[in-house]
Amino acid sequence: MADFLKKIYASFFAVTVYAWLFIAGFAAYIYFFLTGYKEKQIRIFLYAQGKIIQAAIVFASGFNKKIIKCPLPEKPSVLVANHPSTYDTFVFHSFNIINFVCIAKGWPFRILFYGKFIERAGYINSDNKTAGQIIELAKEKLKQGLHVAIFPEGTRQKETGRFRSLAFALAIAADTYVVPFAIKGLEEMLPPGKYMPTYSPIVYKQLPAVYAGDFNYEAGDLRMAKYVKESITEELKNV
Repeated sequence: MADFLKKIYASFFAVTVYAWLFIAGFAAYIYFFLTGYKEKQIRIFLYAQGKIIQAAIVFASGFNKKIIKCPLPEKPSVLVANHPSTYDTFVFHSFNIINFVCIAKGWPFRILFYGKFIERAGYINSDNKTAGQIIELAKEKLKQGLHVAIFPEGTRQKETGRFRSLAFALAIAADTYVVPFAIKGLEEMLPPGKYMPTYSPIVYKQLPAVYAGDFNYEAGDLRMAKYVKESITEELKNV
């Protein structure tokens, strides 16, 4: 498929999804305004929207999307992944994970309709908070039975960058697991700085969970960050 046709093909599905997100977001905003912003209902709505986005990615990939799963720990865990694209938050929905919240910078909380939804769903805005404050807020989410998702790079990067230690310090403090995910193909479909996608095969792979208790020693969070990044980077070479 020629590059031009690939862009047209993928962009058709992107425009359709953006239109759907606006219409559904507007309808949901009215519904939640009238009935009350119940966290569980909002998370189910976000999950359904994520599934629709992932269906569009299936089309944009030319039906060349692969999902490789592992069992999730029964204990609420910290979900981490490389961060090549705007679509990354929705990757977790491909693994049928509903009960999770993300730690994110402030800009997603300003998105029309959806900023309100993620705030009321319990997502954590990291702006103007110390690492200690974020960890305490996230520990409360874990105690509530929710997984906590973090992109350790902190910002979208086409090539996997340095993993910051916050996610791993949280897992150690909460005595839980880190579940790594490797995202391959979205860096080509919708890289940072672009809003209209192009065709690309996609692979999402869930790696085995890593127990944070094995790193509960001095600078353990930094060593765990390095270990998990190397695991994800190695998988990206092989998928």
